[in-house]
Amino acid sequence: MKFFQEVTPGEHYPNHVYMLSDSKEFMYGYVQQGTTELKQFRERYQFGTKGRKFREVPNIYGYTEAPLVNTADRWEVAGSNGNRYVVERIDGQLKCSCSGFQFRGKCKHVEAAK
Repeated sequence: MKFFQEVTPGEHYPNHVYMLSDSKEFMYGYVQQGTTELKQFRERYQFGTKGRKFREVPNIYGYTEAPLVNTADRWEVAGSNGNRYVVERIDGQLKCSCSGFQFRGKCKHVEAAK
C-alpha cells in the first residue's frame, strides 16, 4: 500500500491523498484535501487513473498494515514488490487478486499456495 496525492490540474478532481495498491489499480482509503484523517474502506475499490496525475507522498496518517492472515480457504500473500494479494479457494479452484492472475489466469502466488 502506498499513498498518492492527486496533482491533476483543473477543478474536476480535488487533490485528495489516496491509499492505493502499488499499481494504483485499487483504492483502500483516502484523506480528504485539507484534513489528515485517513478514511479506510472495508473493501478495496477499482480506481481509475486515466487522465489523472499523482505523486507519491509519505505515510503520515498512522496507517500500519495488519499481519498476513491465513485461513483454510484464504491466504494473504506478500508479493515481491511489497504488494499484498489474496489467494482464495473458490469452488475448488485457487484464484488470486493480482493483475497477473486476472490477465493470464495463473500466477506465482497461486503456485505458492498449492
